Amino acid sequence: MNAYPHYPSRQTLWLDGIWEFAWVEKGELADLNPSQLRFAHRMAVPGCFDSTPDWNGKRGIGVYRRRVTLATAEKEALRLDLGGMGLSGKLWWDGKAIGEYALPYSGARYDFESAAGMDHELVIALDNRFHPENMPLFPPYSDFYAFGGIYRTLSVTRLPKTRVERVKVATADLAAGRVSLEIELSGTLGPRAQCEVQFDGEEASVVDLALESGKGKWAHTLSDKAPWSPESPRLRTVRVTVAGDTIVERFGLRTIETRGTELLLNGKPLRLRGVNRHETHPQFGAAVPLPIMVEDLQQLRRLGANFVRSVHYPQDPLFFDLCDETGLLAWEESLGWQIRAKELVKPAVADAIAEETRRMVVRGVNHPSLIFWGFLNESDSFAEEVRPLYQRLFALIKAEDPTRLVSFASNHVQRDRCFDFVDVISLNLYPGWFSELDWNEPAVSRIAPRIAAESAFFSKAPWSRKPLLISEIGACGIYGMHHPARAQWSEEFQADYMAEAARAVLSDARYCGVTLWQFVDSRSYGPSGEVRGKPNGVNYAGLLDEYRRPKLALEAVRSVFAKFPGEPSGNLPVQPRRYWFSG
Repeated sequence: MNAYPHYPSRQTLWLDGIWEFAWVEKGELADLNPSQLRFAHRMAVPGCFDSTPDWNGKRGIGVYRRRVTLATAEKEALRLDLGGMGLSGKLWWDGKAIGEYALPYSGARYDFESAAGMDHELVIALDNRFHPENMPLFPPYSDFYAFGGIYRTLSVTRLPKTRVERVKVATADLAAGRVSLEIELSGTLGPRAQCEVQFDGEEASVVDLALESGKGKWAHTLSDKAPWSPESPRLRTVRVTVAGDTIVERFGLRTIETRGTELLLNGKPLRLRGVNRHETHPQFGAAVPLPIMVEDLQQLRRLGANFVRSVHYPQDPLFFDLCDETGLLAWEESLGWQIRAKELVKPAVADAIAEETRRMVVRGVNHPSLIFWGFLNESDSFAEEVRPLYQRLFALIKAEDPTRLVSFASNHVQRDRCFDFVDVISLNLYPGWFSELDWNEPAVSRIAPRIAAESAFFSKAPWSRKPLLISEIGACGIYGMHHPARAQWSEEFQADYMAEAARAVLSDARYCGVTLWQFVDSRSYGPSGEVRGKPNGVNYAGLLDEYRRPKLALEAVRSVFAKFPGEPSGNLPVQPRRYWFSG
């Protein structure tokens, strides 16, 4: 199943399924010759090879091969679309290299010319080893596992000569139901283009579009002015056709903004009750299948959450399609976890971060559920020398999408030097778990004083007029581990901690919300490296375990969330989904 946008007039082959597979233990991608490999194994796509029994935890190069049946003319233009892979890679079509890959989790697109024929060969080689020099965004010490494989769906498409690439839809006037469109075209173009634009299956409008660098702008007032909201997730479609090529984008009429220390959704104050969610599963790795996404959405709504922070990389667009449909608000951020200043000042590293961030925003710009863009979780934002990069990323996001809020999660708190760039100040705190420990007092007793101290500090100039969010706070508990004294790592200890963290933040009006760390347990490290703080190589801070079995903390947090105002929780109506098929 493909996420929006859809291209119903194009011939597209979806390449999910069983691929041939070869394993290369040593060597480099640059020297790889697929014709010399023996593809003796089989691998599922999407899927992570290092989550399978034969290659679990191994690092090397996994090489995928697939026969593609597609009648092509000589030098016919094709496009390979990839939803996300890891960690770095190289791709070949009919033995000819068509591109490289160095942005884990990020979507990628490769336009190339095919030779004439009916039967073709596609090869994708993926290296899951850590290469700081050519793949700098995933340090080996990152607190989430670096999976190797093809994480998401992929396809090959026959390209028309004139193409509608994207339609960016923004709410221009909420009350009037007015939207602005930026229509991006490519291929064979003139200074103007005649477009047919249709909203929600209504009568189409013919628009004579003036183009500048392949883009044209147009505005329209919707006949149905009902906004999208968590209570009523009203979704719309716009269908644009140019020279026989058609795109279908989905969007919602809604606004998100700040007013002093408040968040405003559609002009009304908003408090966020949420959790952090990794895209991970012990059997599927980063290639989380649709049934697990649906299960996650149901658990989040049962929890009473109205918000999910997607960490710490661009996630599957299908998940945000589901958030759009169920009314769950979301934060998405580009890859980057505790990257040090000495790396951030390198031009190649800064450019890679900027490019992944740009791709994330461009891909997700029409999701009404997405209200935050984030980047560089817990990186060295206290260092003066990184300020130009943080300013660059903030400006880049606002240039692509001025309609959403921008933030980054900082664990440097009062010594951070980059909060002047963001719309919302976001703090990661772990009092009584990673810090502020005391032999004579329960760890839980450290939470409320720390929350109050940060509230007081950020209520003073120059931060007193910016919203304040606790983007991470939490502690670990191992599923099935119980202790009469509520000892650390027991479910009882975690339940006490999580409930008190939620209560302390949500009862302080200075905070616009909280996202607890975390939703489900997640694989962190492999068999090497520093794993002392991660038993079994797992981050056990989830309200549910890796297999989505609830811990005591889930019910404890649900009880706290239920006591604070916000959007209704529980079962929300789901708008029927319209599917577009191409062939």
